Amino acid sequence: MFSHAEDIIRLALLAAGVGAFPCALIAAAANVTWLEAGSYWTKVATWWTSDALGVILLTPFFLVWTEPASPRFGRAVEALALLALLMTVGWWVFASTQPREFDAALPFLLLPLIAWPALRLGARGATAATVILDLMATWHTVHERGPFAMLSMTVGTRILNLQLYISFLNLFVLILAVVVVKERQARAAAQQAEQRARFLAAASESLSASLDYEESLSALPRLCVQSLADWCVLDVVEDNTLRRQGSAHRDPSKLRLLGELAERYSPHNRSPQPAAQVLRTGEPLLLPRTTDDVIRNYSADDENVRLIRELGTHTAMAIPLALRGKMIGVLTLASANPGLAYSSTDIVFVSELGRRAAIAIDNARLYRDAQDANRLRDVFVSLAAHELRTPLLPLRLRLQSILRKCARTTSALDPAWLVRELTAAEHQTRRLGQLVDQLLDASSLSSDQPLELHRKRVDLCTVVEGVLESMREQIDASGCQLVRKLQGPALGEWDQRRLEQAVLQLVHNALKFGQRRPVEVSVVPGATSVRLVVRDHGLGMSESEVAGIFDRFSRGVSDRHYGGLGIGLHLVKHHVEAHGGKLSVESQPDAGSTFTLELPAAVRQYTPPASTAHAGEHVEVERLPR
Repeated sequence: MFSHAEDIIRLALLAAGVGAFPCALIAAAANVTWLEAGSYWTKVATWWTSDALGVILLTPFFLVWTEPASPRFGRAVEALALLALLMTVGWWVFASTQPREFDAALPFLLLPLIAWPALRLGARGATAATVILDLMATWHTVHERGPFAMLSMTVGTRILNLQLYISFLNLFVLILAVVVVKERQARAAAQQAEQRARFLAAASESLSASLDYEESLSALPRLCVQSLADWCVLDVVEDNTLRRQGSAHRDPSKLRLLGELAERYSPHNRSPQPAAQVLRTGEPLLLPRTTDDVIRNYSADDENVRLIRELGTHTAMAIPLALRGKMIGVLTLASANPGLAYSSTDIVFVSELGRRAAIAIDNARLYRDAQDANRLRDVFVSLAAHELRTPLLPLRLRLQSILRKCARTTSALDPAWLVRELTAAEHQTRRLGQLVDQLLDASSLSSDQPLELHRKRVDLCTVVEGVLESMREQIDASGCQLVRKLQGPALGEWDQRRLEQAVLQLVHNALKFGQRRPVEVSVVPGATSVRLVVRDHGLGMSESEVAGIFDRFSRGVSDRHYGGLGIGLHLVKHHVEAHGGKLSVESQPDAGSTFTLELPAAVRQYTPPASTAHAGEHVEVERLPR
């Protein structure tokens, strides 16, 4: 109620000075009119003085003692001892019936006794002590006892002087109590600030002790339950979705409740949980008192409410973890202490902890990503070396065979044999060129360089025929029967070299995983698009493998049994999308896979056949999109 010394002065000026004045005016007027004649303003001064002193004495007492306060039983013995001493000394001071030479100084002996409750018990103790002292002194003065009774004046004047003394004494101890309380609060705030600074330093050291991502996520909730909360959960943003990544409870027996909460009520973008709301708004959420209605508002159902209550939740808050304007996660804390209510000060402190935690989590995530990238790089380099070595070996053997033949004979070489050997060597060089092109394209994508397309009018059926012809040896070696269903012409403005790479990769994958079963290659032209469908009946893929099949370095099978760089389909998808098309896949384990490549076609405008035209003939006028 009284948090500053100015509050006491304001009470004296407003309540006593202003509040009592209207009462004094009315009472003096009634006294002069109905009871006795006399000076009106003299009576106003008398009534005002008595009312003001009563206000100064009793108003603080009622205001302080009617304000809710936490019970403090630790000083009950001290309060009883003070009461006994105050009653004893007060009786000795005010109960005397004989004049004493030091009567005028006796009231001042009570100052230490009045200061004691102010210093030790605060405003409540100070007001209670002055009221008790006033009742005792007034009783004895009315009965002609004590220092104020020895004054040669009327009883009313003696009582007025006593009240004046007690009122000023009351103001003095109130101001003293407020100053002491403020000093204690400042000391407590300084101690709390020091403790929190030490906690933040220890937390920063603990969070940065490891670059392991999982360890960083689990360390934060454990830190919070040490001194900030009874239980804590951490939800991390992954793929724009919250995922429960860490939790801790001060009571180990309730960890199973946290596990059940995470399993059944993990927050998502539209759920009512505090973490979800913080993710949507980006602002901290403070719940000073979590009543049943409040918990129900932030829960999915009654079972969710039960779990929150069993965990122990009387106050809670949720803090966003953000770094560089990007949301990393949400930290939710709750306390079961009925005497504790989180405040805006706690929000500021935990937000600072969250900021440091966000840095640690982001560093751990970057380290994890860097480690993953290094592993992928090592695997890719190994695979690339193996894939480049594969065509180099037969190429070298072919060339060595030609050199040996030339060294052994002086006659002309057999032209048919030489053409066969050089054709095989040229096939291997072409394969090397394809691998180099894939590596260059992958490098361009990694550096975010735009893909350069050289568009011209191309017939997809012609491209497919050319690719299949170049793969004749691979088709024969695969043991797969190739079924062609080419409906042409299928025209469009495309980059022929990129299109050949896409067709080659799709057919190559179908042969590799076809398990000597038929492979179907179809081209289906349409009014606005052209579709290339490559279907095999081999290994197939699971749903999880299909979900990441177009990712860079993604492999649906082990590289020990099947070669490849793991970037072929990723490049095909990128090339197709650069043309404004799309690539999709349907697959089931042991039932094969179907890849569908769809590209924008040249827009054809058909002219109805003339009466002289042959049956089934029509004239086509091509209008290419600009």
